Amino acid sequence: MYSFHKMHALGNHFVFFDEVGQDFSRLKKPRILQLLCDPRRGIGADGIVFIMDPRDPKHHCRMQMFNTDGTEAEMCGNAIRCVAHLFKGHCLGIEPVLIETGGGIREVRFESACNGTASYRVEMGSASFDLVSTGELVAEKDRKPLDWEGEKLEPIHVNVGNPHAVLFVDEPWDEDEMVRAGAWLETHANHPRRINVEFVQVVSPHEVRVHVWERGCGMTQACGTGATAVTAAGIRAKKLQSPVTVHMPGGDLSISQEKNGVLFMAGPVQEIASGKLTPAYLHTLA
Repeated sequence: MYSFHKMHALGNHFVFFDEVGQDFSRLKKPRILQLLCDPRRGIGADGIVFIMDPRDPKHHCRMQMFNTDGTEAEMCGNAIRCVAHLFKGHCLGIEPVLIETGGGIREVRFESACNGTASYRVEMGSASFDLVSTGELVAEKDRKPLDWEGEKLEPIHVNVGNPHAVLFVDEPWDEDEMVRAGAWLETHANHPRRINVEFVQVVSPHEVRVHVWERGCGMTQACGTGATAVTAAGIRAKKLQSPVTVHMPGGDLSISQEKNGVLFMAGPVQEIASGKLTPAYLHTLA
């Protein structure tokens, strides 16, 4: 029987399957993942996450994340806080939790709990601004200008476990324009492996408002790696100073960057429900 948990982090909601000591490969097919994410015919989610045995016994677990379109993502900042919360619930006393992701090892520490919401702090590693060597951005000589409806867009490209194109804008864009521009930038020829897109307004050196188009998902309420990428890009461009409060439609994350360049993300998670896929529903997945 396939048991699951549903959780959200600032409205960014996910379905989690505990695959430790089990094989859930049956569910890891694009059509099935898309169906599970469908709020009408499935459970409804921004992504599906499998919690697995670690490859290295020095770590506690591994997370495998899939977007709503069935594609695999390297890393998810909001989901990893949920993974740590679920893991700690089963293995009390472990602190910190070391989690393997497709974007590297992440250390997650519990901070506080209040009224059913728990807060966790994640060591996100250092940002990389060299996306050419990883194949996530074409070489400058082959790059096409990003001309969008008469405006030349100049994003800052940054990888914080997954790739992002951070756009600093003077005036807020309406949602329809962000949807169209986000979809266009995600699949633009400059981004061979597709990319996440952030639309950022600077409020002060320590505060920003952000909307995120997530690769493989669309507009979401919040994005942990997106908030981290925005902070790293803003500090590099001398628009921001650590720490930074990142306001998103679903709520706020706190991002800080140490002198050595290591980034930290802190924010809440909340459990919504748990259950099992029914035999009748599993039959439709065959």
